[in-house]
Amino acid sequence: MNWIKSSMSNRKNQNNNLNNTVMNSSKVKTQKNLSALLGLALAVITLFQAGTVQSNESTDNNLTSIEEAELRAEIDNIFPDDGLTITERAYAEIAAERTHYAKVFNAENELVAQGLTTENDELRQLVKQADFLTQVSGQKYYRISE
Repeated sequence: MNWIKSSMSNRKNQNNNLNNTVMNSSKVKTQKNLSALLGLALAVITLFQAGTVQSNESTDNNLTSIEEAELRAEIDNIFPDDGLTITERAYAEIAAERTHYAKVFNAENELVAQGLTTENDELRQLVKQADFLTQVSGQKYYRISE
């Protein structure tokens, strides 16, 4: 029985020695180093990709805020802050359209006449002769081309 125990003990020692010899060989060390190097390279690549994605997101947010600021500025230019609500402004524009306030310019861009077309026959005749240019805040602009 002791012989079996000693035989098993010797066998274990031989296996340990063999394992130590194999694990300490240069081929295994090279494979371990290569595995560690590949793991480190993958970690670095992952970190760079995450940094790039995060960087692009912050750029997109900045662009969005820049575009938003430009849009707000454009809306402020279209609708000046006159203290009116949107509904009050709409009613004011409708009332201005009903009053038909017009400005008529000649070919040299000089103001010829202005006022309410409902109250001024001469202005109404000029408007009929003129080309429509634009309408801003209820005022219509015309130009007479000679």
